[in-house]
Amino acid sequence: MNKCSKCGTTVQEILETGFVGCEKCYDLPEVQNAVLKMYGGKTHKGE
Repeated sequence: MNKCSKCGTTVQEILETGFVGCEKCYDLPEVQNAVLKMYGGKTHKGE
């Protein structure tokens, strides 16, 4: 199971709760994929 090297939060915990433990959690590939699926892209299209 992948987990954050800084805070120890697991990918499973993040995906189940929707909460990351720290800023380093966003470096995990599974978290990056989940964020990309949720928000669709890197370009802000709103106001």
